[in-house]
Amino acid sequence: MLKWLKRVIYIVLVTFFLAVGVFFAIRNPQLIHLDLVFWQGPELSVALYTILSFTVGACLALFVSSVAYLRSERQIRVLTRRYEKARDEVDALRKASITKELSVGKE
Repeated sequence: MLKWLKRVIYIVLVTFFLAVGVFFAIRNPQLIHLDLVFWQGPELSVALYTILSFTVGACLALFVSSVAYLRSERQIRVLTRRYEKARDEVDALRKASITKELSVGKE
């Protein structure tokens, strides 16, 4: 039920940001040279450089967050294995304790 609402919200947000980008590009047709320390870019519009910088920033943020996500997933797997091992050990100790009590009770 919430899937369609989530999809609608994503579509609205994407449409909004695309519209803002188009309006920004229309309102800023000036051409500029991008001059970095070791590289000089071609003459492109202000809007295109801005959109490219946002895109590169989003890709870098996605990469950094995916690295953190993969680390946490790995840690979850390790901790799950430890938990299962400890649970098996506790179960074995409980069974050993029960069999010991039963054998003492029979005598």
